[in-house]
Amino acid sequence: MNSHLAIGSVKGGNMWSSEEKRKHLRYSYQANIQYMVNPPGADEIYQGAVVNVSNSGMSLFVTKPLDIGQEITIRSNLPNLAGTAIVRWIKQVGGCYKVGAECNDMK
Repeated sequence: MNSHLAIGSVKGGNMWSSEEKRKHLRYSYQANIQYMVNPPGADEIYQGAVVNVSNSGMSLFVTKPLDIGQEITIRSNLPNLAGTAIVRWIKQVGGCYKVGAECNDMK
């Protein structure tokens, strides 16, 4: 299955409260990516959209729910957006899901 999710197709408010404490600043950065659910060998490739990044993670929209603690492999032609990440939180927004992922080995 190859679900499509384009940047700008998701409308949603800011999920971050003004009181939220972060280790690294988040920067708005929009890019379409592909991801696979690990373990390796899972052959389905899904579409996602990154909405912000930091030195330690990213927030993205995906079309299928993921589990907290689940590892995903992100594929992208853009620098610093390919590698593995761990899902740290997920929230349903309309017909898709906003995910916070901690990057393990982004290139």
